[in-house]
Amino acid sequence: MKSLPPRSMRRLRGFTLLELLIVIAIIAILIALLLPAVQQARENARRVQCQNNLAQIGIALQHYNQTFGVLPPGCVNETGPILADSKGYRIGWMAQILPYIGQNGLWYKLNFNEPERSFMSPEENAGLDEARLLWDQIQSGETTKDDVLLDRRQAVIGGMGLSGQIYDVTQGRPAPPDLAMKLSSSAYSTSFMTCPSNPQSRGASSNYAGVHNSFEKPIDVDGDGLLYLNSSESLESVPDGTSNTLLVGEHLNNPAGTAWVYGDRSTLRNIDDIGGIGGYARIMNYDPVTGEMEDTRNMTEDERLAHKARQNLRVGTFGSYHSYQVHFLLADGSVCGIRKDISLDVLQKLASRKDGQLVSANEF
Repeated sequence: MKSLPPRSMRRLRGFTLLELLIVIAIIAILIALLLPAVQQARENARRVQCQNNLAQIGIALQHYNQTFGVLPPGCVNETGPILADSKGYRIGWMAQILPYIGQNGLWYKLNFNEPERSFMSPEENAGLDEARLLWDQIQSGETTKDDVLLDRRQAVIGGMGLSGQIYDVTQGRPAPPDLAMKLSSSAYSTSFMTCPSNPQSRGASSNYAGVHNSFEKPIDVDGDGLLYLNSSESLESVPDGTSNTLLVGEHLNNPAGTAWVYGDRSTLRNIDDIGGIGGYARIMNYDPVTGEMEDTRNMTEDERLAHKARQNLRVGTFGSYHSYQVHFLLADGSVCGIRKDISLDVLQKLASRKDGQLVSANEF
């Protein structure tokens, strides 16, 4: 048997610094080559999911149309135009199709008599009713504000309600909690409402909106799309044909809407008559001091109010978080990706249901 050489005579073999650096460089190159492919694969999966969301919405709209003979109104309200900060009824089309897309649970939680009270629990509704009753008593003279402040039992009812919600009945008629805030902080939005490429998923607003008009115009009864204020359009009688008319598309929620329950710019959009689609054509700068779009710090109070009124009338356009295209649902139920650099003329022809202009599939 051969004996091992003494420890001092053994040659210990390891990596030199140069070899180590070469290995690290090779690994870095491989990662650099692999990451774009992985990101592209993930984006492709998100894009397919987004198309599936629109397809589900299309099926729900077709079922609604088969049931009632018409599409749901883009917005239900007595008068228009619908402002971004409206406080009226203004139930939107997305709330109306919930039973046709398998969302009966959300449907039953909607309050179609007083939409602002949607998703409130029985205890919350009872607390609001108690607070409003106390407010009515103050208005009728049955009690006074001083009595409310002195009477601890009534102060608890009027101040906290049965639900724990704070209602100060000495300052005004109690109102329900802000619905948009409630939806933002809970699970009352579902996956079909949100594009998976959206970095801010599951918010109060949906990433999908009905086509209201072929150019920027306040939401009212004279939109030339298929979904507008108190609309009653049928898929069986689209003047330009279902394969040539856009029905629903993606948007970036900029300018911001309120909540998917309403038929404001959360769920209705126009074609931008300057930039078309893409999301960034006419997005205005956000002023972090005033909390409004554009810098209004150098305006007078009257100018600021006039500016805010104009902004509330603005609906905004479509756009997406995808690189090159925006997905749209056509009235025939098909889903297509439209390039962000598409001709504005072609896009407006597709958005209008009744301009009489035919568009070849090769044009989009």
